[in-house]
Amino acid sequence: MADLAGRADFRLGEATIKPALRTMSGPGGSADVEPRVMQVLIVLAEAAGGVVTREALFQRCWGPVYVGDDSLNRTVGVIRKLASDVACDSFAVETMRGAGYRLTVAGEASTPEDRPPRPAAAASRRRFVAAGLAAGAVSGGVGWIAFHPRSDTRFDGLMQLGSDALRLDDPASAKYFRQAVALEPGNARAWGLLAYSLASGVYGGITVTGRGAQAAEQAARKALAIDPNQSDALLALTFIQSDTLDWFEREKRLRGIAAIDPRNPRVMRSLGSFLHGVGRCRESLDVVERALVLEPLAPDHWVRKAMRLWVLGRLAEADPVIDRAMQFWPAHPLVRLGRLMIYAFTGRAVAALAMVEQEERNPIFVSAAAAPVWRASLAALETPAPSTIAAARTANVEGSAGSPQIAAWAILVLSALGELDAAFDVANGFLLDRGAVIVRPRPDPRLPHASGAGWRNTFGLFTPPTKAMRLDPRLGPLADGLGLTDYWRRRRTGPDAFLFEA
Repeated sequence: MADLAGRADFRLGEATIKPALRTMSGPGGSADVEPRVMQVLIVLAEAAGGVVTREALFQRCWGPVYVGDDSLNRTVGVIRKLASDVACDSFAVETMRGAGYRLTVAGEASTPEDRPPRPAAAASRRRFVAAGLAAGAVSGGVGWIAFHPRSDTRFDGLMQLGSDALRLDDPASAKYFRQAVALEPGNARAWGLLAYSLASGVYGGITVTGRGAQAAEQAARKALAIDPNQSDALLALTFIQSDTLDWFEREKRLRGIAAIDPRNPRVMRSLGSFLHGVGRCRESLDVVERALVLEPLAPDHWVRKAMRLWVLGRLAEADPVIDRAMQFWPAHPLVRLGRLMIYAFTGRAVAALAMVEQEERNPIFVSAAAAPVWRASLAALETPAPSTIAAARTANVEGSAGSPQIAAWAILVLSALGELDAAFDVANGFLLDRGAVIVRPRPDPRLPHASGAGWRNTFGLFTPPTKAMRLDPRLGPLADGLGLTDYWRRRRTGPDAFLFEA
């Protein structure tokens, strides 16, 4: 199943599947399909309505590489989304409890002609490898090279595991890429993904410092020595050097990388985050949409799409997006945080508080100190009395001093409560290291990047809760200090006008 190039095109319902190009097209449009997703889809389609066990899917699509059930669950989830969005529900994947999965086509009986044709070389993998060994014995090893040694299989498996971990914002991705480059030290993509995984944090953009930065830069340099245009390595260097780049130069770098590799979802993710950080929220949503097409199984893209829709005042669209993400990844901290924040600042503080109360069973925060701050904040947002507001102000200001994460949220909470003096105090301390509230993160073994500049993001300045701050004259000096004013001047464009409408 590793070689999709030999697979002929076939149809499922109203969709046309092209394995060699890894695309699906139908009445709902067209979409790129990840290799592993395409492999699982082919196996299900070949069964022509029969049940395929989970064990068979693992064996045929993942081979000897061990993966957990979540990998298959996520893959089937993507196929179902493609069936809905592209094929307009003209085929479906049914879960057969205790047995496996079955693919059905609406209004059609499955026949052998409906099955995707197998390539002529679709003999069993064991026979294929055995033939290679035999040929190698006769010809001095040439046949073994032609039929892919076991190390190649391990390499592909490690790259897939690393890529899966990256999509889930799991820092363990670096472990898999380290093993991959050990097997194939001349593979530029493996080195580039190792560099990226080292140079980005759990939530993306938490830049590394010290030895971590050195290791990331070394991996990036090795990738670029092999392929000067390796986009993940270029992106990693941009992360590492972000402290020395102004906004204008950062955008120039990101757009240059996007021009080299417009199909890299990590580049789209970074560019979308940048655009939100400078107040260009409409354009940011467009970039997030592109990232979702490239990588539909990444929770980060779903959360960012929901947040952008909320910022743009499209709450009726944002809710279904974040709810869908909760269905796919109910325990993912970033997904849960996105759901909590949209609840909190759209008049649903009670629902947000219910999520906070589940913190021990379903963590949202990376710091134990965050939960009590949110409890105080949500109490004030639900019932904005002088006593609850005062308690929230104290909790947010004191919490911000020891946690960049709390500081990022405190700006939104304090502004939403009308506590603008405190909001600007926290913003100046968090973003510029000046004023009454200087953010000094306490050591936490779970947060190796907590002091990185990536924590100091400006997203919160361009959200609905901070509208009062944007209309306050104190935003000018803050934007000056951040370099945003200079960026808008050089770029000859400012933040979206709707953000500043009274």
